[in-house]
Amino acid sequence: MGQSTISADETDPREPTVRCDRCGKLGVIARATRHSDPALILRYCATCWPVASEELEARLQAEHDQRRHSPNATPAPPGWTTSSRSWHDVTRFLDLIAQSAKGGKTPSHEELASIAAEIQTKAAEFSGEMPAEVAVFIRLNSPPAA
Repeated sequence: MGQSTISADETDPREPTVRCDRCGKLGVIARATRHSDPALILRYCATCWPVASEELEARLQAEHDQRRHSPNATPAPPGWTTSSRSWHDVTRFLDLIAQSAKGGKTPSHEELASIAAEIQTKAAEFSGEMPAEVAVFIRLNSPPAA
């Protein structure tokens, strides 16, 4: 039995001339695509994306739960991909890394350094100021200057 998922899309979702599907503000930094026929593409501004992404995850979980508890075998709903340039997603990712360290495989120092370097490299693409917790992660996990 297949499972519908949300996965990351590495393409740049920034579209300065497109309006947010939630509030109508001009300029979006996030995109969610449902791979249905036809595809559903939703775009969000920096303000709306944190709530929209949480609602999207809750929607997907509800669909999964409904399908799992269905007495009849039903096909998996279409999956989603998301792409954003939101610090919200970076902080959520860092929270996941911290949780894995508490109960799963702890990322190696090299893996953490690689993540810190990638965040640092892409920082200019993100919307707004870098959150303090991201800056601390980069500082703690970057190799010392030569």
